[in-house]
Amino acid sequence: MAERMAEQELRQRGVQALEEKLGAVEALRFLAVISREPFDYQAWRDRYFSGYNAEELFREIRKEQGQKSL
Repeated sequence: MAERMAEQELRQRGVQALEEKLGAVEALRFLAVISREPFDYQAWRDRYFSGYNAEELFREIRKEQGQKSL
């Protein structure tokens, strides 16, 4: 199983991913919006992952990571 990233690297890679997908200005706008609005992680997780079972989640993770097994 892959090691967890340090928080600093996670933040850095997350911002980089946002910049690549949205561009620098929209990435900053996105970060500003989510930092000032309340965010219910539990509700988001329930909405986003409710259609997956554990095997499907692992399959998606493997596909994203390009690995054959975790």
